[in-house]
Formats: sequence, C-alpha cells, structure tokens
Amino acid sequence: MRNYFGLLGILAITAMACWILLPFLSAFIWAVVIFQAMRPVSRRLSGHVSRTMAAAAMVFIVALAGVVPVTLVGGQLAYEATVAVQSIQAKNLNKLSVASVQKKLESLPLPKGIRSIVNKYRVDEDALAAHASEAGQKLLQWLAIAAAGIARGAGSFIFSVIAFLFIFFFLCRDGTGWYRRISQAIPMEFDFDSLAARMAAGASAIFFGVAGTCLLQGIAGGIAFAVLGLPSPFLAGALIAICALVPAIGTALVWGPAAIWLMVSGAVTKGIILVVIGAGVIGMMDNVTRPLLARLGGSELSVLTITLGAIGGIAAFGLTGIIIGPLAIEAFSWLMEHLAANRGEPAAAEERAGQP
Repeated sequence: MRNYFGLLGILAITAMACWILLPFLSAFIWAVVIFQAMRPVSRRLSGHVSRTMAAAAMVFIVALAGVVPVTLVGGQLAYEATVAVQSIQAKNLNKLSVASVQKKLESLPLPKGIRSIVNKYRVDEDALAAHASEAGQKLLQWLAIAAAGIARGAGSFIFSVIAFLFIFFFLCRDGTGWYRRISQAIPMEFDFDSLAARMAAGASAIFFGVAGTCLLQGIAGGIAFAVLGLPSPFLAGALIAICALVPAIGTALVWGPAAIWLMVSGAVTKGIILVVIGAGVIGMMDNVTRPLLARLGGSELSVLTITLGAIGGIAAFGLTGIIIGPLAIEAFSWLMEHLAANRGEPAAAEERAGQP
C-alpha cells in the first residue's frame, strides 16, 4: 500500500510540474530542436572556452542568425499583406474588365477544344465584380482582426522569444548533465537511450530536411516573384514555404495561379518562365534538397510521417506542431518496434532453451 501512495505522489508532483511548465512548452521544444541541430558547434566552442561562455556565444549566434531575421521578415510580411489588400480596394474592383481578360484568352493560340470551353463559359462582369468587391471587404476585415490579434500577442511573442533564449542557454551549458540524470532515473528495460537517439535524429531531420527545404523553396519563390515583377514577393515566398509542407503539389498552389494570371494578362513569356521555375526549380527541391539536408541532420523521415505529422501537428499545436507532429508519429513507430522486439525476445529464448 505504501508503494501505491508513493507512486501517486510521484505522479501528482510530475503532473504539477508539467502544468507549471506548460506555458513554456513551445519555447522548450524549439530550444531542444535547435540545440540538437547546433550541437556540433556547441561542442567545438566548449573545447576552447568555458561552458558558460560557450553557451552565451551560442545564444548570441542564434539570436543574430534566427530571431532578428524572423522578426524583420514578419514585419515585412505584415506590411505586404496590408498593402496587398489596400491595393485591391484602391483599384476599384467594380471596374474590373472581365471582357478584356476574355479577349486576351481568345487571342492566345489555344487548341480548339480549350477555345470552345473559353467561349462557352463566359463570366458576367457585373456579378464577378460584385463578388470580388465583397471578397476584398472581407479580406480587409479579416486583416484588421488579425492585426489586432498580432498587436495583442506581441507581448506573448516577446515573452516566448526570451524564454526560448533562456532555455537554450541552459541546454547548451547543462544539457548533457540533464540527459544523464534523466537516463539514470528511467529503468534500463525502457531503453531510453534508443528513444532519445531516435528523437534527436528525427528532430535534426525535421530542422534540416523539412524546415530547410521549405525555407529554400520560399526564398526561391519570392525571388522569382520579385524578378518577374509580381506584387508582394515576401508574402508569396512565405505562402510557398508554408504550402511546401504538402509534397508534390503544395508550392504549385501559389505559383500556379500567379502563372495563369500572367498568361491571361498578356505576359505569356513571364507566365511560362514562372511555370518553368515553379516546376523545375521549386518543385524539384522536394526531391533533391530535402533528402540531402535530412542526411545532413543524420536521419531521413518518411514522406508519410513528415506530411501527416506536420499538417496534423500544425492544426493541433500551431507552428510548434511542425516539430511535435512528426516526432509524435516517429515516437509511436519506435514504440511499436520496441514492443515487437521485446515480444520476440522471450520466444527466441524459449526456442534456444529447448534446443539440445
């Protein structure tokens, strides 16, 4: 009975500690992932200076290379989103000339089948303009609500950044000791070292393979939009980076409509160039860059794990879900393998014992 009370006490203390630390969950997860990705740099610095100095240097590097650019890009994205919606309003969508677009479509060297479809499905200009104006008003209202939410969440964001840097500092300085104590406290039959190694490799693969590839695809898309004279290249690049989580067709959801618009607007050459860049450069990064960067991280997660985990994780946990989702599926996969291996060991032992 005393053992049961002791177990309940341990569970209660653990639950209370988790509840207290819950507001820091997002900062802690990102700190662990980035620490794991930059661990070789931390080790090299620790070999030349004290652990405290090395940890401080790591915090400075991460702040300079990550936090500052993310903050600047976020501000630029908010500005471009505002300008995009305001430009829609300023152009007076009620004067949108659908007839001119249809004439440009008819002037293109289209096959007879496609031309007949274009001629058949003509659009009522007044109805489309009314719907477009209504959509613009809704976008403006949504942007105002989002801007108010961002303003309210500015304090929370600053707090999260400070918490992230604080946790990251102590991970760089004392992370090895923390891991050793946790490993010693967990029973050996649980094989905590195997799980930790699997999670570390998975976190590095996500950081380098998934996040790195999405970032490169977003940068390539933003540059393409800027060179071709399309509006809001920062916003387009951010959307491409987000849609890149969906394999194969994700990035096409952004550059595809832009290419079609260029073609029907008369800039056929620019539209074709965007299609070539989108399919041949941005799209191929998924097949070439992602495996290379994942191997740089020391592992390569399956496409199913990355896609389902990232999308489901973002839906459940927000941006941090891009890390939590795939790692949760990878942990479940490790658990199934661990249970299967342990289940097979007794049978193998009995078989060996029965042999003469």
